[in-house]
Amino acid sequence: MVIIWDKPSDWDTIEIYPLSDLHIGDPKTDIQAFRQFIKHIQAQPNRFLIYAGDNANNAIKSSISNVYNETMTPREQKKFLIKELEPVKDRFLCFVPGNHEYRTAKDVDQCIVEDIADMLGLSDYYREDEAFIKLAFGKGANGKRIAYTIYVIHGAGGGKRPGAALNNIEFSSMAIDNLDIMIMGHVHKKIAHKYRKRVIDARNNKILYRVVLVVVSSSWTDFSGYAARKMLIPGAKGATPI
Repeated sequence: MVIIWDKPSDWDTIEIYPLSDLHIGDPKTDIQAFRQFIKHIQAQPNRFLIYAGDNANNAIKSSISNVYNETMTPREQKKFLIKELEPVKDRFLCFVPGNHEYRTAKDVDQCIVEDIADMLGLSDYYREDEAFIKLAFGKGANGKRIAYTIYVIHGAGGGKRPGAALNNIEFSSMAIDNLDIMIMGHVHKKIAHKYRKRVIDARNNKILYRVVLVVVSSSWTDFSGYAARKMLIPGAKGATPI
């Protein structure tokens, strides 16, 4: 089901910030920067969040992450996120889990992201794999409300270079018609890119163009550990604003 949001008609702009790859529990996570980011969201009423997965590091015995390095247990990570996100719970447009949260969903049928959405009273906006959003606000020149379509997924694949991540998200977005924005995380890159998609207008016998924005949200961790061992390149930290 598509998630429908109807925001004020007198708003000229809306800011959307994907929140992914926070990795709470990882000692490298920049919690101070995250808390400053939450204050930034609170500062204006037209700033909204997309929960795009891997915000809990969720290290367990069967995972690549080292359970002995964690600053919190998975249960503590969930409680931490609920507490920290409570002040901005009215700003979330959707919740989608990542591969880190999927570890316990697969092994013991416990989904951290679904629990967080439930505890924040936002279970209607949780999606297990991917989320489709229709967001309407403001008015066009004809006086009608303007609606934007958004597709959210945590993402997959590797990619030492930004081009690999961009190729992945751009190619995936082409498979969805009438799409305005696609958002993914996972690869710890900070990318925003627009391209034009050609659309056949059979009724008027014309070729139209639709601008699609693809956004990759970055992580909130300092560089070391797994990333260093894999010879990756440090990426910019923090959210990619839309």
